[in-house]
Amino acid sequence: MFLSLATLFQGCSYEWKLARQYVQSGPDVALLVLPVDYLIKSNLKTKEAGVKNGMPEYQKDSLLMANSLFLKDVSDSVFLETFVNSYFDEIESLGIRLFTADYADSFLFTPTPAYIVNMAQMELEEFYLEQEDSDEFGGYVYYKTMYLNAVSINTWYEISRLNAGHNTMDVLFHSFEISDYLYGYFTENLFSGKVNYKYHISEMTVEDIYNDCEWLGKLHASWTFDYLLNRYITENAPPGKKRRFFLHYNRKQNSFDPASDWFTVMDGNE
Repeated sequence: MFLSLATLFQGCSYEWKLARQYVQSGPDVALLVLPVDYLIKSNLKTKEAGVKNGMPEYQKDSLLMANSLFLKDVSDSVFLETFVNSYFDEIESLGIRLFTADYADSFLFTPTPAYIVNMAQMELEEFYLEQEDSDEFGGYVYYKTMYLNAVSINTWYEISRLNAGHNTMDVLFHSFEISDYLYGYFTENLFSGKVNYKYHISEMTVEDIYNDCEWLGKLHASWTFDYLLNRYITENAPPGKKRRFFLHYNRKQNSFDPASDWFTVMDGNE
């Protein structure tokens, strides 16, 4: 049934046909990418850091950073370089002509469709992730709440088309969460009837943050390609046709699927 639906989707969807046309033609698109050069770090564990009301902001910031589990050990330069290089590598693998600020003059005179991608802001947030587990024994539901260490990577992009003649900037946002991994379950003592919760926590590390940072750079580059792909579909859709799918392109499989996850559009005209 799934294969039949997939075949129907590919055969009847004008979105799919235009997407295939876009990729097979080798999209002649140029991107000027302006990398983020500053990493914001926010520790939300204020109680554990000893932050009190009335403290000067500089003292709060110092306490929050010094008492963070991860933020104090993440190198801003290594993190940003890892992310940006990964993003650049994937953009070029997708066949997009990449320009950096050093070649902005050449970019401004490119005759092909051209876009400016400004990595406006990146933030690391450290916090506790609340996770609740439950199970039923003897007609009673038991609950257990655990608090896991977590860090989110928040990224904002500003994307605009060169020489569009009007404001076409889109502000795109994505938040990715890294946390301890909890494996837990309830058990009941057959003799006493007492219910206990047993668990094991695999703790996250700074290395996990760096690894996911590299993966995230590739993911965001792929989603940037999806942005260009779907703009092409919108601009070339048959008259009167209503968009039904936002498509994601899988480079390694050379395939298209309705996107199940993507940036959040904060503002713009898309």
